[in-house]
Amino acid sequence: MPLVDERELLLPALKERRAVGAFNANNMEMIQAFVWAAEEMTEELGKPVDLIIQLSPGASKYAGWALGAGMVKIVAQETNIRIALNLDHATKLEEIEKALENNFTAVLFDGSSLPLEENIELTRKVVEMCHPRGVPVEAELGKIPKIEDYFSKDEIAHLRSLPAKEAVKIIRERAGKSVEELMAKPEDVEMFVEKTGCDFLAAAFGSIHGIWDDIWPVRVDRLVEIQKRTPLPLVSHGSSGILMTPKDVEEKGIELMEGEGTLLDAIQTGGVTKVNVATILSVSFIQGFIDAYNANPSEKDFRNLGKVARDRVKEKVKEYMRLFAGAIS
Repeated sequence: MPLVDERELLLPALKERRAVGAFNANNMEMIQAFVWAAEEMTEELGKPVDLIIQLSPGASKYAGWALGAGMVKIVAQETNIRIALNLDHATKLEEIEKALENNFTAVLFDGSSLPLEENIELTRKVVEMCHPRGVPVEAELGKIPKIEDYFSKDEIAHLRSLPAKEAVKIIRERAGKSVEELMAKPEDVEMFVEKTGCDFLAAAFGSIHGIWDDIWPVRVDRLVEIQKRTPLPLVSHGSSGILMTPKDVEEKGIELMEGEGTLLDAIQTGGVTKVNVATILSVSFIQGFIDAYNANPSEKDFRNLGKVARDRVKEKVKEYMRLFAGAIS
């Protein structure tokens, strides 16, 4: 079927207190993995599983804007899964225009690095560009930092080798106060939404971009306060690194502080309706490719390695889809 308006996916999900996965693609194999995961989960759950495929400006430039969007349009035509195509983390108006030219069905404008008034002004311009063409706009309030803002590449490699409990302790010590200060302020929410006219809100509630596995707790208490101030679907960024369920908290031995919770808590109690997942999918693809090569270093056919990587991504996406549908507790 043709690509769908992202509002058609998120507004019903908000009412039903479930989430829709928004997965970042960097190549053909990842796009296939997302669609096949949604098809298999639709059969497993016995109900439709919707899908948002995201292309960042970087991925769009890497593939070419027309080719990147074109691959998503083709797979959408060949499946019964409802698919929206979202531009992820645009920071320039020219990137928004490119997305509109290539028929994206949603955009995220990320003005979080700007002063609040400038973020509002530019987000409003994006809304004025997109709404006449029927394209909804996601906006970002507060700032979601990157793990690289706090640790060097060597330090991150070391953190990845540690048990989750130890890694979280180190991240808390170095980044915790900063992450707290960067979160969205509930008192800014109503004004921001009213002045920008955005359709979805990515309000920072303690996540960090680029964490390689689901180990990091988020501030569900802040999220609940934000939800009280807007009826819009809320968006979770940096979701690869967020602890998925209370069971994971227990199994990984991570102690939650007051007000903290998991991705499941964020969906069920905090209004999170769109969940962006990127880093863990890239890691899964890379590791699958490496494992396939190590198992058969004489392999000359790239496709045989890509199949393993693609399947690894598909299975990881299915884990998230079960969570978003409420099939994991």
